Amino acid sequence: YFYECKLVDSSIRMSFSRQIPSLKSLTLRVVGHPKCDAELVFECGGDPNSCRASRLLSKLKEMEGGVFQPRKNGNDVDMNSPWIAVNRLIEDEGRHILMIENGSKAVDCLQSYIDALVDLGRMQDGKLGPNFFQEWRRVIIEDESVEQSVAPSDANAKKTRSAKKKRKRDEEGLAESERNSGGTKAALRLGSLSFHNCAQIGLKTLQAMEVANVGSVLGTLDLTGVHSLTDVLLGEFVRCCPRIQRLSLKNCRKITGEGIMFVKGLSDLKAIDVGGSFNIIPANIIELVQCHQGTLAGTFTEIHASGLGWTDGLLETLLEHVKSHLTGLSIGFSPRLTAKSCTLIGQAGETLTSLAMHFCDCMTIDYTIQLGKLLTKLRVLDIRGASTVNSITPMLDARATVSGYNVNDENSDTFPFLFVLARYTNITSSSLVDTRAVHSFDFECIIDGGGLGGGIRRLTSTKSGQNCL
Repeated sequence: YFYECKLVDSSIRMSFSRQIPSLKSLTLRVVGHPKCDAELVFECGGDPNSCRASRLLSKLKEMEGGVFQPRKNGNDVDMNSPWIAVNRLIEDEGRHILMIENGSKAVDCLQSYIDALVDLGRMQDGKLGPNFFQEWRRVIIEDESVEQSVAPSDANAKKTRSAKKKRKRDEEGLAESERNSGGTKAALRLGSLSFHNCAQIGLKTLQAMEVANVGSVLGTLDLTGVHSLTDVLLGEFVRCCPRIQRLSLKNCRKITGEGIMFVKGLSDLKAIDVGGSFNIIPANIIELVQCHQGTLAGTFTEIHASGLGWTDGLLETLLEHVKSHLTGLSIGFSPRLTAKSCTLIGQAGETLTSLAMHFCDCMTIDYTIQLGKLLTKLRVLDIRGASTVNSITPMLDARATVSGYNVNDENSDTFPFLFVLARYTNITSSSLVDTRAVHSFDFECIIDGGGLGGGIRRLTSTKSGQNCL
């Protein structure tokens, strides 16, 4: 079986978690026998109703999405991890949960299959073929009329020419959907796909994605830690997936400045993460920003580029191009930044909601106070490794003073909630108790390993289904 399920009262109920259970349980329930082939599981001859796994996923698609539960690993605690997640507001209950963006239980099931293959070391290139990715695309498509307008691929769909014909038919169907919805791409649902830490991914996987025309509905792609990703392969991903809006190339050590320039072909790009990709330098990011059409349009809003060796001068050059619309910035592991960088970052104070300056020597108490004064819209702050910082009370005091926030008024909405990731600082539990005595409902500060996903502030409502900040 592709996935364990139970039939209860003619409906499908699932006990699903992204927490990895025991190896035996995982192998039997999620991945199956080592010789299991996802292509055989999803083989349907063009008719999804003839495939048991497809029928199951169709039912799951109709169910309310489940809770996204990323594995807690101290080394992976990051305000943008998992990259494919969104913070969903459960309006009736007044609480937030992490979900795969534009996902469902069906999408979560397929993503869990990929994650399990990676964790077991069985995700070699070509493991997932066209049948698997066609199924992924099928559960992403929101407008079924678009899917019906696309003729199913024939038995020779693996050939390049057939794949191009299918992609053309799909694009025509999507264009028709856009016209029917008022001509806006926003009306079309874009899915999220993660190959996080998949060391073996190459042309075979990409060709399977191209045959299934995944690129027509792929909006978020996580290639974090894909060590086999080269400049050439990145260029092929850009060519096959032109609608990507959020792209993570974090810790992709083979990507160079030449390869990063392929990204300018992603005209809809809103966010990129190249942290830890040490063959990229700040000048490459600045060049990308300068020539990307989203910079002029004000739609390229998040730049996460930690570990590249930023200086005050390089940061100033970058901000000259994006300070009017920048919402997310990561420049951690930059020991050469000085106190001047705070003033530079303050130029984006009207729009900046997320800032990561982890393990930067310039981060002091005085620096946090200045951030509190300059960045009144800030919602997420990463100051991991700031060993001289022992309290966030001064920053919150400064923030409240500038914004006119009333600490005695719980209905005050002029002071947005602030999430602080403060591992490896001198902030203690007792310090936080003292801070909460003054700011009891304004912030959350993580000083241990429990911050995974907590900094994701992109919201989606269960009723409207629209993302917002």
